Order: sequence, then structure tokens, then C-alpha cells
Amino acid sequence: MLRDEGDAARDRVLAFYLRLASAADDRLRWLPGRPEPDRFADRAHALAWLDAERTGLVAAAQWAQEERLAQTAARLGECLMEYLDWRRYFDDWIAVAATALEAMRLTGSPVDEGNAWNSFGLVLRKVGRPQEAIDAHVRARDLHQASEDPHREAIAWGNLGLSMQAAGRLPEAIDAHARACNLFQITQDRTQEGTAWSNLGVALWELGHTEESIDALVLARDLHRATGDRIREGNAWNNLGLALLKADRTDEAIEAWGNALDIFRENENWYGAGKSLHNLALAHTVAQSPAYARTCWLQAADAYIRGNASDQAELARARAEALTASATPSDTPTPASPPGRTTDSSQPSPPPPDAPDTAEQ
Repeated sequence: MLRDEGDAARDRVLAFYLRLASAADDRLRWLPGRPEPDRFADRAHALAWLDAERTGLVAAAQWAQEERLAQTAARLGECLMEYLDWRRYFDDWIAVAATALEAMRLTGSPVDEGNAWNSFGLVLRKVGRPQEAIDAHVRARDLHQASEDPHREAIAWGNLGLSMQAAGRLPEAIDAHARACNLFQITQDRTQEGTAWSNLGVALWELGHTEESIDALVLARDLHRATGDRIREGNAWNNLGLALLKADRTDEAIEAWGNALDIFRENENWYGAGKSLHNLALAHTVAQSPAYARTCWLQAADAYIRGNASDQAELARARAEALTASATPSDTPTPASPPGRTTDSSQPSPPPPDAPDTAEQ
């Protein structure tokens, strides 16, 4: 009797969490022009609920190891993926994804198993395990190909490309992203197509094909703007800035990162804001404007702290301190008023961007 009551209580908790987590996930993924989610008024409310319930949600998602609860708990885990990525709670994501994968390998359909491999591959790349991520996305791709599901196959190709980039296998990454672009065109998913073009642009940039990279990133930006996806538009602007800087178009790069920074701040994406400020600091260094660079480094450190990225914050502060001696104490410029271009063509090597993931819809 007590066991039955305990099982019934857990069923109620899991159903409650799944219902609200699904609504919160819908709000986080919502785009203008689509029906408004009912439960949460805006992203801030959805994030606040997820933050308050994170411990319980992560624990409940790991009930997927029990066969009776596997499907429901695994669905809960899928609903948490966007949130855990946004907040950079990668340890929680690994725990949830690994449990869901094991459950779906035993009890799920090929589509469910493919989705689970995809989620696991995403977080493996995030924590610096690219070869394992490649293996996971190959499994996901093969399962979705066998299921004749071109949309999910496209997602797997895109994420495989990101993992190959992380492993330094750039020609293969470019091929994978191109396949994702083609499949998303076939399935008429303009949002994911924009993400695929952005990822392709980054891979081309890393390989030194700068003009082709700029073309791909402009197309990505325009697709995301057309679909009203402000967050992915911000990522495309950020990536475009890197390509423009490499093309020695520093003023345009500064403008691109300023646009990205506005979007990231608007959506409280503090890690993204930190990246844009980081890149603005590099651009101002190229333009021989150390005071502006120092201001950007300091602002980047603050944004990284808010984005749960303490290592990047420490690096940004160290670079600001290195410029302190050459900065004028009374001069406190802001990124909104960049200086003129100089003729110095020596460019620091910008870090690779954290390209947007092609997540499940």
C-alpha cells in the first residue's frame, strides 16, 4: 500500500513538472508570429520558475532510469535542455542526458534514441569532449536516416559539424553543415536553416575562407531577422563580426558586435553579451584604442560573471589590468562610441565563437 502511494505521488510530481517545464520550454523557444504560450508571460517568468525548481526538475528527469517512468522522465529531460544550456549548467545536463540516453536505448523508439544521442552529443561538446560528441551525433544521424526523418537528420548533421569543428576537422565540418543547410531548405525550416548557415560561416572563417564566410553569415543574419529570432540573429551578428575583422573591416566588425551586444542584453543572455564585449575589446586593440579595449574587457568580465562563466571573467579582468597602465584614468569611454580606424593591420587571433546549437524543436 505505501509503495503504491509513493508511486502515485511520484507520478503526480513528474506529470506536474513535465507540464510546467514544457510550457517554460515553449516560452524560451517562442518566436514572434507563432501562437503565444499560455503559462508564462515572458522569458523572464519562465527562467525564474526554472531557476527556482531546477534541483527538483533535474532529480525528476533522472527517474528515467526506472522503466515505468522512462518515457515521461526522458521527455522532461528534453524540456530542460534549452534551459540548462542557456544557464550553462552543464553538469546537470550531462546527468540528465546520460540517464535519458540509457533509458531510450532500452525502451525507446529509434527516433527517441536518436534524440537522446543528439542531446548527449551537444553537452559532450560543451564540456570539451569533441570526439565522444562526434560519435554521439553519428549515431543520431544514422538512426534518423534509417527512420527517414530528414528534419531530425538535418539537426544531427548540423551538430556533427559543430563537434567536428571542435575537433579541428574543418573540411568535414563544412561538408556536414552544407548537408544540414540543404536538408533544412528541403524541410522549409527557415529558423534552423539560418542556424546551419551561421555554423557553416564559422567553419569557413576558421578555415580561412573569409569572403565565403561573410556571405554565409549575412544570409544567416537575414534569415533569423526574417523569422523574428532575435537570439539567433545576435549569434549571427557576433559571428559576422569575427569574419569582418579577419577581412580587415574593423569598423564594420565593431558595428556588428554592437548589434549583437544590444540583442544579448535585451534578452539577458549575459554569456553572449560577454562574448560580444570580448570581441569588441579585440577590435579596439586592433584599432589601437587601448582605453576602449580596457572598458570592454571590464564590462565583459561583469557579463561573464552574470553568465556563469567565471574562467572567462577572470581572463577578461586580467586583460583589462594589463591595459591599465596605458589607459588615461579620466577617460572612461563606452563601446557605443568607437574610435576611428587606424592603419595598423596586425590582428590578434580572436577566439572561436560559441556557435548556436541546432536544438530539437
